[in-house]
Amino acid sequence: MFDLILLVIFSYSLYRLAESHRIRPWRWIFSFSALVLSTLGTVAWIIFKIYGPTLTKDMDAANRTALLMEPFLLLFQLVVFLFLRTRMLKYVHALDELDKLENTPPTPPTPKKEDKDLSYFR
Repeated sequence: MFDLILLVIFSYSLYRLAESHRIRPWRWIFSFSALVLSTLGTVAWIIFKIYGPTLTKDMDAANRTALLMEPFLLLFQLVVFLFLRTRMLKYVHALDELDKLENTPPTPPTPKKEDKDLSYFR
C-alpha cells in the first residue's frame, strides 16, 4: 500500500518539476509509473512462483514475505525517481543549449582570399 502512496507522491513531484521547466510531464510520469508497476508485478510473480503453495495456505507467511521485500521495493522506487529526475534536468539543460544555439546570430563568413588574376597566361 505504501508503494502506491509513494508512487503518487513521486509522480506529483515529477509533474511539478516538469511544469516548472515548461516541458510535458506525462512522458516522465508514464515512464516512472510503468517502471515501478512492472517491477512490482515482476517481484510479486517471482515471490508467488517461489513461495506459491506456502503463501496461499498461510497468511502469516505472506505478510512476513511482504515485510521482507518492502524496503527493497521502496528503495528501488526512490532510485528510479532520482534517475528520472536527473534525466529530466539533463533534458532541460540540453533544450536550453539548443535554444541558445538557435537564437545566436550567425557568424559572418570569413572573407575569401582573392584569387590571383592569371588571365595573362592564356
